[in-house]
Amino acid sequence: MPDHPRSLLAAFLAPGCGERLFRHAAPHPAEPTGFCFCDHGLFGTLKVVLRATIFQVVCAFPFNRLTCAVLRLGGVRIGQGVYISAGAWFDPMFPHLITIEDGVFIGSGARLHSHEFRPAEFRAGRTLLRRGCFIGGYALIACGVEVGEGATVAAATVLGRDVPAGMTAIGNPARIVQGKP
Repeated sequence: MPDHPRSLLAAFLAPGCGERLFRHAAPHPAEPTGFCFCDHGLFGTLKVVLRATIFQVVCAFPFNRLTCAVLRLGGVRIGQGVYISAGAWFDPMFPHLITIEDGVFIGSGARLHSHEFRPAEFRAGRTLLRRGCFIGGYALIACGVEVGEGATVAAATVLGRDVPAGMTAIGNPARIVQGKP
């Protein structure tokens, strides 16, 4: 049945899908939604929990090459010359939806999401950090967001929208301003 929510999500997750954001009505996550990894049986749940544990452990230490290598093996697309500070967090549910281009800096405690539950909706999205952008410490990047080339996301910013190239996002909720903070 092609209209089943998990079938629609699978089509979005398939290679070659050009859409950036998947949205579907869903009940509160306390009810079975069909989207939560815990709805996919024991092995599906263990796979995500193991990936989350490995990501969290490797991101806790200041060994950038090891962090990038493990995240790549886990599905995150990472370019060359990327620096990921200790304490950063990567969504383990759909890591292959996160792309980090060359020369990106990700600050300590920054969080990159590839899915989220809202009160009556499930979302999954391609999160894209373009070449040379700077993500400040403890910034939160929502799923489906693109940070443009050379853009800056200030520390502790909650970003739920795109940032054009060379611009700065600052605050909660983020507002876009000219230049560097």
